[in-house]
Amino acid sequence: MPIALYFQTGTIKYSFSTYHGTDGTYILMIGLLLVSISFMVTENITSGILLTGVALFNTYDYEITHNVFAISFFIYTTFLIAKDKRYGYLSIPVLIAAALIPYITLFWFECVGVLFFAIHSTLYSIKKLRLYKKKI
Repeated sequence: MPIALYFQTGTIKYSFSTYHGTDGTYILMIGLLLVSISFMVTENITSGILLTGVALFNTYDYEITHNVFAISFFIYTTFLIAKDKRYGYLSIPVLIAAALIPYITLFWFECVGVLFFAIHSTLYSIKKLRLYKKKI
């Protein structure tokens, strides 16, 4: 999604959410909703609902609501990954990026978060598929 936003608009903004109202609005909305659905499908319903809130409440019209959903999403999802005994190490880069927010923009923190959330989700899905195949 960050690459698509950049190619659509030609700029790197402060955060993903600031692409609302630009040429990247639809990429942002569709991307967030697809990722939220993927969280729900992999049984991480809370992260999916929080990310849906991020998508539905933009920063311009609903700044506080949007920010509450976004902060809750990143904290909850990072905590959930950190608790994972097999893949908990994937939360470390997200926590490091969070500590660097005063020195980097939210865009780069979000890139790190999305990347490691996606890796975790992919590994978790592969694990579930293997368990499912063993049952058959």
